[in-house]
Amino acid sequence: MILHSDRFEEYLYCQGRRYVEDGRLFLNHSGASAKGLFRGSVLVLKMESKASERGRNAYIRFTIDGKHRRIRMPNGSKTLLTAVGEGEHTFEVIKLTETANNTFALLSCETDGRFLPYSEQKDLKIEFIGDSISTGFGVLCPNEYGEYQTKEQDETKAFPYLTACALNAEYHVIAAGGWPIYKSKYAPYAIPDYYDNTDLFRNFTPWDHGSFRPDLRVVTLGTNDFSYLADLPEDVQAKEREEVKKRFVAFVKKLLCLGGKIILVYGFFEYPDLGVLTEEVKKEIDSPDLYTLQVQSAASLSDVRAGHPGKKTHRKAFQKLSSFIKRIL
Repeated sequence: MILHSDRFEEYLYCQGRRYVEDGRLFLNHSGASAKGLFRGSVLVLKMESKASERGRNAYIRFTIDGKHRRIRMPNGSKTLLTAVGEGEHTFEVIKLTETANNTFALLSCETDGRFLPYSEQKDLKIEFIGDSISTGFGVLCPNEYGEYQTKEQDETKAFPYLTACALNAEYHVIAAGGWPIYKSKYAPYAIPDYYDNTDLFRNFTPWDHGSFRPDLRVVTLGTNDFSYLADLPEDVQAKEREEVKKRFVAFVKKLLCLGGKIILVYGFFEYPDLGVLTEEVKKEIDSPDLYTLQVQSAASLSDVRAGHPGKKTHRKAFQKLSSFIKRIL
């Protein structure tokens, strides 16, 4: 039995913003996944990927019957053949790297037996909006210093994925490394400007917000803005800070109009004024559905990896966030 993109949604349980184009199911966002069930002894997956530049290949995690395998995708197509004993087996592919650096598409699933429709019951829906922190960049780096390489990125070690698993939540991650609320010295794009696209700057088709209505949005933005602000003269810095705040307020108000509660999370990096500004945003909007939460910084935990939070920081953050979510929902 062979499944192509026109039957994926019938048989597979998918998470994350996704789209079908030219017979391919694109799962480009961090943590986007497809999970299925088959009865047979062989599984063949045909996949495709493209990296934005050298050193930024996509990585996925392939799981069959609970056994994980991390796979570096080539620039092009890949066929993954897995032989297992005759019986019923579950499998999953999950994108570990972010959409800003690479694409990942599932072309077909094939077995010598048959696929069975698969679904999961979740307790709530969460959307995570952020930058490289939310995409788990650097979590696999062995030390504080390192280049920006996707081989050191893993969404399954990051706080969004860990939180979703802890709360049995369906989740989406809309995030890109270096992207700010307003301005960044690392990227020419800003999350609020591209949020409504299905896939940020890769697919400009408007995302159907009605297809996924989160009970909660977790926003972790502003680090890149404050990195940009730190290099400015004091008078210019004050003016640009106001612009960051203005755009942050506008974006949060827009998200509130879409429904659900919002938690603004800060503290991963040592930017005290980002916390001050975040609290100012909350106070100005003054909504009963808007919350703030400070987490412990990577530096305070001696857990900086490639200039980003390491696994310990993400674990601490997801534990605090999960407990907080249980209290407010």
